[in-house]
Amino acid sequence: MRRTMIRRMLGAMLVASISTLSAAAQTVPPPGECRGQAEVCRTLWQGEADLASMLVSGDVRIVERWFADDAVWTLASGTRWTKRQAIAALRGASRMTRSRLLRADVRQHGSVAIVSWEEDWHDPATQRDEASFGTDTWLRRAGRWQIVASQEARAPRKAVP
Repeated sequence: MRRTMIRRMLGAMLVASISTLSAAAQTVPPPGECRGQAEVCRTLWQGEADLASMLVSGDVRIVERWFADDAVWTLASGTRWTKRQAIAALRGASRMTRSRLLRADVRQHGSVAIVSWEEDWHDPATQRDEASFGTDTWLRRAGRWQIVASQEARAPRKAVP
């Protein structure tokens, strides 16, 4: 009888927790402006967040998923990478200890969308917080959104008082 009672209490607590988490998730503001279909914005926000998280995880499958095979990625240094070159370079890259998407504004134009984004991260090699911003051009082909062009720039370091 005690076990049954404990199971019921745990079940009720679980349901209450899930309801609370679900309600909280619905009140979280989107990570930027959406000028397009809400579902498209959510998809592209997820893609941009995945790409920011890759700096920590090193999971190149994220690039494989979100970049088109014919994509061009222009780095802040001016170096241009194909998708294949990006994956090869990222496999051996050092990992950040924190990375997050700060903002991603989506402007959809039919099967094309432009996303202006900002992210920051912590580089353990330099013990510095860094930031970048950029523009990704997304294209919907064969029912799938992928980046066909990405341009990034480094944000200036903030002065420490």
